Amino acid sequence: SAVEDDGGITTKSSDFIQSYAAFYGQKSFRWTEGVGTWYISALCRIFKENHKTMDVVSMITDVHNEVSNEKARTRRGEDCLQCPRLEHTLRFKVQLAVKNGWGWWC
Repeated sequence: SAVEDDGGITTKSSDFIQSYAAFYGQKSFRWTEGVGTWYISALCRIFKENHKTMDVVSMITDVHNEVSNEKARTRRGEDCLQCPRLEHTLRFKVQLAVKNGWGWWC
């Protein structure tokens, strides 16, 4: 359903963001050293380092860039890549707030 505000008419489902480690049906990869998945490792590090200065979509774009540049090799010697996916209907930039010294961490 639609809602009217000062900026015009919008839907109640406006302003959502979804980021996926990989496209549907594709594989996502995990580090063998116990660090976790490529996607979550990059997401936590990039958000921790940049949450005070960058908006959420920019940080997720950096995560996707980093993950898509990683390479894995199958047991058969084939190179594999991971391609994350972002969907959003944001109308404005979203910046994470830091209150009372608390910030983003993983």
